[in-house]
Amino acid sequence: MTQVTLSFTIQGDSEGFVTFECPFCSSEFKVRADELQHDEKPVMDLFCPYCGLTSNKNNFYTKETVEKIEALAMNYAIEQLNKTFGKMARNINSTSKGVIKMDFKPLKTVNVRELKDRDTTEEIFACSCCEQHVKVLYCAGVSKVYCPYCGVDI
Repeated sequence: MTQVTLSFTIQGDSEGFVTFECPFCSSEFKVRADELQHDEKPVMDLFCPYCGLTSNKNNFYTKETVEKIEALAMNYAIEQLNKTFGKMARNINSTSKGVIKMDFKPLKTVNVRELKDRDTTEEIFACSCCEQHVKVLYCAGVSKVYCPYCGVDI
């Protein structure tokens, strides 16, 4: 079986931050795309800046991102089915000499919307330990912020 890679881009906000969502507390936060996709220091796990719990970075995708991933996978599967059954119908109709006839109506692909982060009112924090950045909603004196990369209290 062949492995297929589907890729897409998410346009960050005006400062280059992309939204993620904690799988534990459902809080949204933003990280800089260039820090998350750094080739020399690949990020495998993230910490939630609000609750401090950690998981694989793929578990932090927002619902919108997961919907886009599912739509891209569905469209790929539909395209492969259309290609296979179209070829089969042409082959059967041309070789059966009218004994067998196959009609094929191609499936329609699903709509895939573009993902773009909007500018919001979060504050940017820099971790003194790993020097990475996070953008979170913050109330002075009330909130504790954890670094999404190394988990220390910022």
